[in-house]
Amino acid sequence: MASFDTGRLCAIVKILDQASIHLRLAARECAPAGPSTAVARPTAEPTASGITALLSVSEQASGSVRRALVHIGNGEVQRAQHELDRARTQPCGAALTPAGLPRPLPRRVATALRLMQGISNFFPSETEQVLVRAGLP
Repeated sequence: MASFDTGRLCAIVKILDQASIHLRLAARECAPAGPSTAVARPTAEPTASGITALLSVSEQASGSVRRALVHIGNGEVQRAQHELDRARTQPCGAALTPAGLPRPLPRRVATALRLMQGISNFFPSETEQVLVRAGLP
């Protein structure tokens, strides 16, 4: 039977949620200015698309870990493990590349990257490498 460190999983959710907040704000800041009543569309600018891709990775992983915690609480070990596997193997694909991020990195993006890099042994090595390369000047 699998055992889970629910304290660590809760911490991961909090970290990913904080990273998502920083990325959401950064995407808004990088979006083109429009009418004051319009909602900024983060994907409108090429530099915002990299931020949006990073935000997607963070939000999807957070959601999967959150669902895993619910399954753990319900005693559904296999479903919890499935959600954790899904969280760890979210495809970062071509959409998440360091080249898609604005340079120099906005302060909020750099903070989000540091937060996500601080979660050791969670993301697959490919995603970790992309996060590290994205944080380099």
